[in-house]
Amino acid sequence: MLAEESPPRLELPSPHARVRFGALAYREFRLLWFGLLVSNTGSWMQLLAQGWLVVELAPSVTSGAFYLGLVGFARAIPVFALSGIAGAIADRVDRRRLLFFTNLVMGASALALGLLVAAHSVRIWHVMLMAAISSAAAAFDAPTRQSLVPHLVAPRELMNAIGLNSAAFNGPAVVGPAIGGVIVGALGLSTCFFLNAASYIAVIAALALMAPKPPIHVDDRTGVWKEMVEGFRYVRGDPAVVWIMGLSALFALVCRPYIQLMPAFAKAVVHGGPSQLGLLLAAAGAGALAGALAVALVGFRRNRGILMIASCAAAGLMLALLSTTSALLPAALTLVLLGAAVMLFMGMANTLLQTYTPLEMRGRVMSIYTMIFLGMMPLGSWLLGSAASLASLPAAFTAAGIIVAAVAAVASSRRSLRELA
Repeated sequence: MLAEESPPRLELPSPHARVRFGALAYREFRLLWFGLLVSNTGSWMQLLAQGWLVVELAPSVTSGAFYLGLVGFARAIPVFALSGIAGAIADRVDRRRLLFFTNLVMGASALALGLLVAAHSVRIWHVMLMAAISSAAAAFDAPTRQSLVPHLVAPRELMNAIGLNSAAFNGPAVVGPAIGGVIVGALGLSTCFFLNAASYIAVIAALALMAPKPPIHVDDRTGVWKEMVEGFRYVRGDPAVVWIMGLSALFALVCRPYIQLMPAFAKAVVHGGPSQLGLLLAAAGAGALAGALAVALVGFRRNRGILMIASCAAAGLMLALLSTTSALLPAALTLVLLGAAVMLFMGMANTLLQTYTPLEMRGRVMSIYTMIFLGMMPLGSWLLGSAASLASLPAAFTAAGIIVAAVAAVASSRRSLRELA
């Protein structure tokens, strides 16, 4: 049996500092947060460069979405294969050391891809392979990092910490693509990959300055496989958690992949280049940052279930609206609203899961959540990319948006979900 994990031992800041700075008043959370800001800026630069690389390597303009989907499919495989066991391992090992290793692997994969691009020998299968390696590391990184947050702040700052964590991802989404678009035009694609590889040093340095985060104490080591099964059994046994996971799965499969398909949208629909792609990604990032800051600063301590459902429906409607745009400015404005709705949904789903999950199960529950988003999202980009190759990308976005809004309407009839606080 797993013993209950003792509450995290924290060096509490002064009450005044906690009121003024929230989760950022805690030194270790602050270290991790600033490291993530730097690393995620590099990741968003690589997202632009990698997406543009794929559409440039594709044999035709119309097939760009299909090949972006293939890269997404390559990312989905290791997530589905590893996320379940990743959560169980995250609950058993020093989370700080595990994150140290995952960031080394992700940085190395970015460096390898940059070297291939610089040598003018890159092929789409190289991109798929490096994406799969990075995704395998991310399958361990995401649940470990998310389950680490409650060890870094006091319970009352957890909502603020989750929102700030999202802001550390979506703040760079505003500047990263814009910088990436300029760098691609001035210095070439490989520079973005090299800068992303270097950006992981910030997280590694932050982890090195943190105290060890010991694993849960185990009275009887039942084995990783049994612990993983217990995580799935816990999720299945709670109807509200099942609904949150189900909505998240659908959302990740047919709505969230729009961001991976933006390079094809920018080239085939807007008829732009890397700079226009950077603007579109920055617009989506600005909206997502606004949603993340709303979660962090406003808190939404009541009616979180209703807000989760409403933001899911809004994201579906905005995605359908995006499919009707073909000019840069209307598309960018729609992406701001879409990004905000997406982040509100993800923030509410994440917060509800972290709030209602026992601490000793949190790593496994968050690994399932990670498996859904990191696995379903690239799988969805493959499905939408394939649909776009048969019809068109706007048609695929329209269908996806309608499906998400319709399922959100069904979810609104579930009282247990609406009453989640």
